[in-house]
Amino acid sequence: MDITTLWRLLAAIGILGLVVLIVLWNGWLSPVQDIPRSIEIAVLVAPLLYFVRGILHGQRNTFIAATLLSFPYSLLGIWYIYSKQEAVYGYLMLLASLFLFFGSLLNVWVMDKRSKLSNQKSIKNKGGGY
Repeated sequence: MDITTLWRLLAAIGILGLVVLIVLWNGWLSPVQDIPRSIEIAVLVAPLLYFVRGILHGQRNTFIAATLLSFPYSLLGIWYIYSKQEAVYGYLMLLASLFLFFGSLLNVWVMDKRSKLSNQKSIKNKGGGY
């Protein structure tokens, strides 16, 4: 298995895990609901759905944006951890958002490193350089 595939898979597990977790928890499993379920699901899932296609197709810019997108979900997970009734939801949300963050960050890092190496090889093959 290629290392890029591993990081893409980790990011995909993170974003799809967040989507499934939010829909399941707020749709059926939540013990306490202060605002309407449909509004909470729409507000929390809509930003994630915008990036799912790019992550599944391996687009670099989407991975960069996904690293930023994971921060609010991490903070939300920490918020829910301190709630006694929704601590499990908080731990799972924090775990999924960390998967998304590290999978996206390391995927971009590997892609940039490979791009830099291929550029150096093409310069050497052309006979250019210093």
